[in-house]
Amino acid sequence: MSLIIPEYIKALDPYKPGNQRREAAFKHDVKMVFSLASNENPIGTSTKVIQAIMDSVSGIGLYPDPASTDLVAALAAKFDKNPNQIVCGHGSESLMAHIVNAFSDINERVLTSRGTFAGIYVKTHKNGRKLNRVPLLNYGYDLEKLLTRIHPNTRIIYISNPNNPTGTMIPKAELDWFLAQIPDNILIVLDEAYSYYAAQHEGYVNGLQYDMPNLIVLQTLSKTHGLAGLRVGYAIGPEELINTLYKVKLPFEPSLLAQKAAVAALSDDEFLNETIRINSISIKMFLALFDKLGIKYANPYANFVMIIMESEQFAADFCKHTFEHGVSVRNCKPFGLANCVRISTGTEEQTEYACQVFEHAYNDMINNINN
Repeated sequence: MSLIIPEYIKALDPYKPGNQRREAAFKHDVKMVFSLASNENPIGTSTKVIQAIMDSVSGIGLYPDPASTDLVAALAAKFDKNPNQIVCGHGSESLMAHIVNAFSDINERVLTSRGTFAGIYVKTHKNGRKLNRVPLLNYGYDLEKLLTRIHPNTRIIYISNPNNPTGTMIPKAELDWFLAQIPDNILIVLDEAYSYYAAQHEGYVNGLQYDMPNLIVLQTLSKTHGLAGLRVGYAIGPEELINTLYKVKLPFEPSLLAQKAAVAALSDDEFLNETIRINSISIKMFLALFDKLGIKYANPYANFVMIIMESEQFAADFCKHTFEHGVSVRNCKPFGLANCVRISTGTEEQTEYACQVFEHAYNDMINNINN
């Protein structure tokens, strides 16, 4: 091949999603098939969203509003922000890529943690930036260690709060202290994809409460608002930083239907509250089972629980067993946590069935080890 591909692109691995529902059904002939692998909303999508999409379908021959005017206005009203402080994109992950591109140069550095959202690793490497990572501490960010790894060429510090895939969160007092230590010439990115879930817990602080010249908060409507298939995320920060992102983002993101759906989703508090209620029930059911079985887990503050298994092989076998019985869960090996499994919340019916599958799988595996 005569084309020259940069070495940092050659080193990348294509994204591999969790096991899919159809795959389980075809391979193992199971009737109860659902995914608890991707942190999706188990109750689906708001009826207001569906109606908004139906009302807007006739307009898809036109390009969407490049400024997402209506959506930005809805977000500005919700969070009491100036519209000039908000930019929308194809999910918060798209905006993450734009941030790395806009606020760092080739061979400059992004600092984050091991065992966090892998998207930041990919966005850093594919743009030719250097990635520095520190180990987790008790499955959460080691903020003190992060500070010691700041380099003269560090341009961005990325924090996922709550963290994906561990589900842990940084308490307000610790985050206050950490943010106060960061020089103004380093951009802090707070990825808050799961903030609506974490907000139900004492001690959590939403990044939008901070007024800092070097802070951008990323949030998404994929989780609590049920728009994972439409890809809608937004960044909120100082006007100067947001204006810079507008210079590098794709001009027509999100799509027309995504913008209409997002405005409708933000207006449906009833759907949001039901999502949070169902999530709380599912979390409690899972934790009760794991406590009963003696399975360790990281304290969850999102819409998933990460369990900690005896070994990498045990985790892999657990994922395989549950998949064969119609429940897809996420092996955390790609996150650098090979002995861990991430389990998303489901409806009460899904959670009840999943608990039966998990208990059967775990007990069978323990018995095989003992025998």
